[in-house]
Amino acid sequence: MHNFEKMVIRNGEKNFYRFSIHQRLQHVVLFSSVILLALTGFPLRHPEESWAKPLYNFMGGTDIAPMVHRFAGSVLLFLFIYHTIYWIVLFFKNQILPLKREGKLTIGGFFKQLLTMEMIPNKKDLVDMIDLWKYLLYFSSRPPRHGRMSWREKFDYFAPYWGIPILGPAGFVLWWRDEFSHLMPGFVLNAAYIMHTDEALLAVLFLFFVHWYNVHYAPEKFPAATVWLTGYLTEDEMIHEHYADYVKVMIELGLEDEIKPQHFGGVTYKW
Repeated sequence: MHNFEKMVIRNGEKNFYRFSIHQRLQHVVLFSSVILLALTGFPLRHPEESWAKPLYNFMGGTDIAPMVHRFAGSVLLFLFIYHTIYWIVLFFKNQILPLKREGKLTIGGFFKQLLTMEMIPNKKDLVDMIDLWKYLLYFSSRPPRHGRMSWREKFDYFAPYWGIPILGPAGFVLWWRDEFSHLMPGFVLNAAYIMHTDEALLAVLFLFFVHWYNVHYAPEKFPAATVWLTGYLTEDEMIHEHYADYVKVMIELGLEDEIKPQHFGGVTYKW
């Protein structure tokens, strides 16, 4: 899918590939847009709060802040469209066209290939979730062994992804509310406001607390993860977070004798 080295040595330690520079740039655009939207949007949602007016003034006040908000929203919506096209192109290029050239493309084969995409939830994710609960409730002595993308990462991925089609159109209606008020009844504008502000609150709560905890604030990550900058995880991080993928990559590279055992919560497990 990408031209990359699955494992590189940096400062004498193994580092394992996770994200391309292209994907990391998309991520930077995503979180930059979301932060700007939150800083310029929530003061309007909660104008009665003591922090709202100072924050809104800091972001440019009534002259600048609305333009910043609309610009960031437009960038986010464009990123959503671009990212969707990006995955569709990769899917057809890497998984559908080879089948078509071989004359093996069928409807069933199409959906089978769709389910193999790394961010699509699958049976292993369900098994890993069950295994995690079994481990946490002491029904199992071994934690789950996640592949390249865990169920938690897929949830993190789709949480904002499905929200943008709600936020974007509703925000567009509010942006051009005077024009839409001549075309649609008033309850449409009310619905757009509720959809936009409530979905924004849900997205920010999830991203700023759940997602940021998982990738930055967790004890093993604090004060911040570096994979979004470097594109690579250390060997210790791979063992802790993606042990099944770690073992797979090590075997593919002919390093079976160097595979380390899984560790989780201070306990080491044989692989």
